[in-house]
Amino acid sequence: MFWTLVTVFISGFAGAGIGLLLRQITRKRLPKGIVPICAGLTMIAATVALEYQWADGMRRTMPEDLVIVTTREQQAWYQPWTYVRPWVRGFISYSPAETVETAPGSGISVVQLRIQERWNPQMIRPALVDCAGSRWADLTASTEFTEAGIPVDTDWRTAGPDDPIIAALCDRETAED
Repeated sequence: MFWTLVTVFISGFAGAGIGLLLRQITRKRLPKGIVPICAGLTMIAATVALEYQWADGMRRTMPEDLVIVTTREQQAWYQPWTYVRPWVRGFISYSPAETVETAPGSGISVVQLRIQERWNPQMIRPALVDCAGSRWADLTASTEFTEAGIPVDTDWRTAGPDDPIIAALCDRETAED
């Protein structure tokens, strides 16, 4: 967030410079108010650009095999441009290289779900996914497993094949695709 503020302030100074330049080019025929107007417009443009570029920039810093499971888009009345095209405020992803089966042949996978939100640190949430049963559950430190790799006393979320987590991990098409 610090660098966002620095970027916006620098763009404001650049916009003010553009306003001053416009006044000089027109031999001061433009009113003095053009300077803060240009500064404000460039600050808004910089903010909008940073919002729309955040998700792609964050994605470039993550592992290449990362799969985006679902995204969270932002629309707000105080950001009227988001009604034309919402910006990605956050996403849930996972890396197939980090996905392992609890035991060979169990059909239950352990996955590290990465939850990334703008202005927040990344959270990693381990989860169990049962593709055959179209269900998933949170993996906690107290989760116990049988010899066959089946979790004991787990609160499964029966999600169905259209759930984004089940669809992404089990190579199924989602309703959104």
